[in-house]
Amino acid sequence: MAKEADIRGIFTVDELSDLPIWVQLRNRIAYLIHMGHFAAGEQLPSVRSMAAAAKINYNTVTKAYRDLEQGGLIINVRGRGMFVSKEATAEDNGTDAADAMAEACLRRYRQIGMSYKEAAERVSSIAQAMQNRSTETTDEKRGYWDAGQEG
Repeated sequence: MAKEADIRGIFTVDELSDLPIWVQLRNRIAYLIHMGHFAAGEQLPSVRSMAAAAKINYNTVTKAYRDLEQGGLIINVRGRGMFVSKEATAEDNGTDAADAMAEACLRRYRQIGMSYKEAAERVSSIAQAMQNRSTETTDEKRGYWDAGQEG
């Protein structure tokens, strides 16, 4: 089973995303399964440890795990926990559709006259700006949280 230090790096809430947190978590775990971070038959972090490490509600993790189970990616073994399904790694990992969108984006940049290098720099700067906004939002929320704890 994953140690808590390992769990912290698995998932971070994207505060600016329009996706509910449980969907963000479900998508991240599915991606990690398909990329081999979690191997077929491997036990996933417990609901409680995942919720604590990611600082999200227990029910949010439960909902994400339930959806992954209904999709056949993971299996709930009563009394033992959640495990990656033996068939999970054989499925499409979802990156094909995202890669196709990235290629379309790059083709559009090329159509307006950007070089591949300029397009790559542009995409990188957009990703960095999104990460910065997410970090700022998290810090701002933390400030509200800390202020509420002082009172």
